[in-house]
Amino acid sequence: MTKSYISSKTARLYESPTGQVFYMVLIYGDEIETTGIESSGRAEAVFRTRTGWVRQKDLGTEPVLEAYFIDVGQGDSIYIVTPNRKKILIDGGIGDRAIRFLAWKYRLKDVETPIKIDLLVVTHADEDHIGGLIRVVRHPKIQVKEVIHSGIATFKPGAYDTELGDLITQKGERFLITRHNTLEDVADDMLSETFYAWKKAIQDKGGISYRAVDASTPPIDLGDPKVTLKVAGPRLEKRELDSSPMIRWFDVADKTINGHSVVLRLSCGDVSFLLPGDLNIEGSEYIMRDTSLIGLMDAHVLKAPHHGSHEYSRSWLTAVNPLVSVISSGDEPDHGHPRANFVGAVGQASRSNEPLIFSTELARAYESLGEVDMKKMRKELELSNKELEALDDTTLGKLRTLFKMRLPGMINVRTDGKQIYAMRRVVTGYWWESYGPIEPCRRSDSN
Repeated sequence: MTKSYISSKTARLYESPTGQVFYMVLIYGDEIETTGIESSGRAEAVFRTRTGWVRQKDLGTEPVLEAYFIDVGQGDSIYIVTPNRKKILIDGGIGDRAIRFLAWKYRLKDVETPIKIDLLVVTHADEDHIGGLIRVVRHPKIQVKEVIHSGIATFKPGAYDTELGDLITQKGERFLITRHNTLEDVADDMLSETFYAWKKAIQDKGGISYRAVDASTPPIDLGDPKVTLKVAGPRLEKRELDSSPMIRWFDVADKTINGHSVVLRLSCGDVSFLLPGDLNIEGSEYIMRDTSLIGLMDAHVLKAPHHGSHEYSRSWLTAVNPLVSVISSGDEPDHGHPRANFVGAVGQASRSNEPLIFSTELARAYESLGEVDMKKMRKELELSNKELEALDDTTLGKLRTLFKMRLPGMINVRTDGKQIYAMRRVVTGYWWESYGPIEPCRRSDSN
């Protein structure tokens, strides 16, 4: 068996060397194994567990960078595989969808050797980013090599001045001075329930490097010469008393933890990605006050900050000037993401006349389960008999139809460093809404 990679936008895995019946549609960068058997311009190939035939002209020999924007509902999770097959996981949502994705991709129930994640990134410690990572770290068939984080933990009420730690005032401005680097820097009895569970997962697994990063951190060596990974945030300041690092306070805890998310700029050849966590107005404008960081905002592919909320900076979006934008959001709880004004603003800020804006929430598809009996409905809706009796016939009629997810809203972006492909699965017969090749035009080429 020889590893090969799909080199066209899409390709079909045919049932036979000559027929038109196909099993599935493959996309640019998909890794397959070829058997060496060729017939009628097609090569016999295996994709996952399915054996079929792929046109030889759709096959290449070089792996590409794969970016999966996983549909985790309300939250973020991004999985990246570099050309040199280094693995990066950025955030994990709140539930189990990130680990379910990894279980699907690597068929974890069947592997004997644990899958190694080279870099795990916690952009910030909100539960819809860190919660799902606990399951990933604890999985017996996953080994995490290194964790990087923003340095901000979450604590029990009353443990410090705020749920993020203690504050000081310097030159009329307030700063957060409680910042951790290693897990030994935070006491168990002070931590919030979620952060304590996170700490225990890392410690129980063992052998995981754990450190805080900021805008002064040198580029992170992934072991792939084709990829550069730079940290553009959080931006820190120094305390006058002892020059120790401190974090500017943005009025309230929520704005502070979001505004100081780990912001990453990943480059592969001529193509760049900006992955800013839940960066908000305060955080983005604060980063841009440092002129040395403005250039790091420039990117072809943008993971929309804070799930496409209304808390965005127009000047920051202009600095990013994306070609492709991906919004990760959900409807439980319903925060109204993505906001209509953000979708319009990110399109307007694009360097292309035809910007691509994807949303995991909008890409999701459901199907009806049909009518269900009252007992099952009561269980699904957690209604008591008394509550059911209080419902009128019209309401009951509406409740009798339940739904399940048929297709998650994962977005794929792939590149060889010279061109970009972006796509999402669809339910209809052609299987993919796909775009590419897209040239990574420079800012001066825009519009």
